[in-house]
Amino acid sequence: MVPLILIGAAVLGACLVFGYSSFIVGFALMCAGVIGLIMFLATPGMVRRPGERETVVEERHYIGDHDDHRHYRS
Repeated sequence: MVPLILIGAAVLGACLVFGYSSFIVGFALMCAGVIGLIMFLATPGMVRRPGERETVVEERHYIGDHDDHRHYRS
């Protein structure tokens, strides 16, 4: 509801500044749409739930008889 009020306020403001015409209304709506699209594309793609903050950066597989990597872990 709030975005619709903000778009209406932008159109009304543009009409008050530049005069009321269908070109001004259309141009203000187009600008609001483009700005809204840019804002939507700037949002993160995935909403993470609590506990999903960790990310695996690298996974290592050790092959062979020696298991030395356990010695160096803290």
